[in-house]
Amino acid sequence: MDGNHTLIQLEGVRFGYPGRPLLFDGLGFAVHEGDRLAVVGANGSGKTTLFHLLVGLRRPSAGHIRAFGRAVTRRADYDEVRRRVGFLFQDSDDQLFSPTVREDMAFGPLNLGRSSEEAARIVNETLEGLGLADYADRVSADLSGGEKRLVALATVLAMKPEVLLLDEPSNGLDPAGRSTLVEVLARIGGTQVVSSHDMEFVRATCLRVAVMHKGALVAEGPTDEILGDAELMLRHGLEVPYSLAVREEPAYDHHHGAGTSHGHGHGARHGREQHE
Repeated sequence: MDGNHTLIQLEGVRFGYPGRPLLFDGLGFAVHEGDRLAVVGANGSGKTTLFHLLVGLRRPSAGHIRAFGRAVTRRADYDEVRRRVGFLFQDSDDQLFSPTVREDMAFGPLNLGRSSEEAARIVNETLEGLGLADYADRVSADLSGGEKRLVALATVLAMKPEVLLLDEPSNGLDPAGRSTLVEVLARIGGTQVVSSHDMEFVRATCLRVAVMHKGALVAEGPTDEILGDAELMLRHGLEVPYSLAVREEPAYDHHHGAGTSHGHGHGARHGREQHE
């Protein structure tokens, strides 16, 4: 995304949980305007913690964070970040706390100073756009896991954020819900950063992929180049998505027998791995 305006940047960030070794030691990461970026990695690689640092749910012990052209150091700075960045939690129950879907969704706009009438309009428009118009008066706690996932996303979208951070957004969704989510993200566009173990979802929604391993960003590049590199993926506890693996299988040549694939090979190195 060279040349695009940097919206959020971490520089030299250090962070560790009490009683554990450092997770990040000098981490750098940037979100650029218009990004459609996936952050992938095995469990414990630091994906969710990275997102928490970006929105101020965790604070680094060293390093610098800049967001929207300003250094982020004080509580007021983090409050401003959270007004402009919509964060979908990995667990939808952390996001839904009001009796009904309508009240959950109106909470954000009202908290941002919208009038009751404007908040009601935003709620209706957002639910309609997600195909959830009849959910407004349902009890949030009674929704299925997949329904909670879509409603949690709706609460984020209702705040009209400039940046979307989506932590495992396809978790718990059936095929129809997953297709709806892919369509919605394509339609709204803007700046989106996704953390996911669902590599098919990543292929459908993201233009670039960054790989995290043990708290470090180890590779970054175009989605199919990264996800199609079987050696890279295996080395970092990940699997090539089925749709790419099938494409990479050797084709049978009636004249010469089985031949090698003409897809991505291991000769092309990616991002940071070029310099290792």
